[in-house]
Amino acid sequence: MRIIPVLSTLLALLFWASCTDSGNGEGPPAGLSAGDVLLRSIQFHDPQDKWARANLHFVIDEPRIENPDRLSEVFLNNAEHTFSINRRYGNTLVTRGIIQDSCYSLVDSALVNPVDTATIHLHRLECERTQGYRNFYKLLNGMPMSLYVPEVQVLPEVVEDSIGGQRALRISARFNNPVIGEEWFIYFNPENFHLLGYGYAAEGAGELLRLDGLVEVGGMKLPRMRHWYNRIDGSYLGSDIYVVVEEL
Repeated sequence: MRIIPVLSTLLALLFWASCTDSGNGEGPPAGLSAGDVLLRSIQFHDPQDKWARANLHFVIDEPRIENPDRLSEVFLNNAEHTFSINRRYGNTLVTRGIIQDSCYSLVDSALVNPVDTATIHLHRLECERTQGYRNFYKLLNGMPMSLYVPEVQVLPEVVEDSIGGQRALRISARFNNPVIGEEWFIYFNPENFHLLGYGYAAEGAGELLRLDGLVEVGGMKLPRMRHWYNRIDGSYLGSDIYVVVEEL
């Protein structure tokens, strides 16, 4: 992720403006753009601009309706552009990883030869798929900071809405290289700009993700849990529960 050099100054100015606003505390200051909301949320979640160089280890319990026992171990180093994920499929441990732009994979700790197409196809170890894993975990673990990149276009409008019965400010973000969907709604607490959730903007399609709790690591406030719901009928699909979150 690339954060522009003046980000710290912008965040400080926005924080000062929020402290001096004369509002009644029941809603957001008047005249906020979506970019303002995003920057204030970054100020809440990453006040020291740590995400861009974060080196983190996650163990995530990821129960899904169709796979209640899924568990992922993720290593994400934004400074060195490395990523790996360990996940067990039955009795087989599969590792997918990236160093800079080069992919690698291991099966039961044995390095897979890039020309071993049978093993690659069997375990779905194609580099494009590994890149998708990296983009997915980097985006979701780093929000809202990971939205502040050239690949994401934040639309200007701010809408008063709700998520999970909680009042929220909603903005829209359009992804040039979509990880899940092309356009998302992003929801924020109107009082402190804490990220509350996000989901597909397309009417009656995709998933809605609600965030639950925070974990503090390396000066950042990251989500403790994500709960996935079907936007069509509101049915529960699964959760991401962070068992371990640590700075390396």
